[in-house]
Amino acid sequence: MQAPYPLIEGGPIPDQGSARPLKPSEARCVENLLKAGRKAIAANKVTEGVLLYLSAMDMAPARAGETYLDLASVLDQASYTQLAIIAYRKAWMAFEADYKLRGVKREGTALLTLANIRDAIVRLGGQVPLATSEPGKFVGANSTNDIHEEFFKKALPSVTPK
Repeated sequence: MQAPYPLIEGGPIPDQGSARPLKPSEARCVENLLKAGRKAIAANKVTEGVLLYLSAMDMAPARAGETYLDLASVLDQASYTQLAIIAYRKAWMAFEADYKLRGVKREGTALLTLANIRDAIVRLGGQVPLATSEPGKFVGANSTNDIHEEFFKKALPSVTPK
């Protein structure tokens, strides 16, 4: 069995053919694989957990960004810092690939997702991948607080106490 590092690094990234919608039975299978992966990592069976996550990504490549992000979070919570950094970097790359495929520009949720991933990578001492999409480049040039202010606080009406 391989070590988890190369497994994560070699995992899939969304491409043109990955947007196929899942059948209900496939969606249930993906959710069960993710749940089993979380349990395996919690039980210190990291390689098994990573393989279960990668199996879920093979079934649902369009959800790779979300799946890598979930994997990174689980690894981070279990104190597997280096693996978490690799998974966060892979989540960044998967989201960027997806945003480029769909032509996403400066959408608030896309920006905040990338900003949160960037912040987690930096918090763990890793290096953020180079940005290739418009949202990624914007996130690279702005703080999370600035993004939140510009895209979310303006959208909400201000509430003043009476």
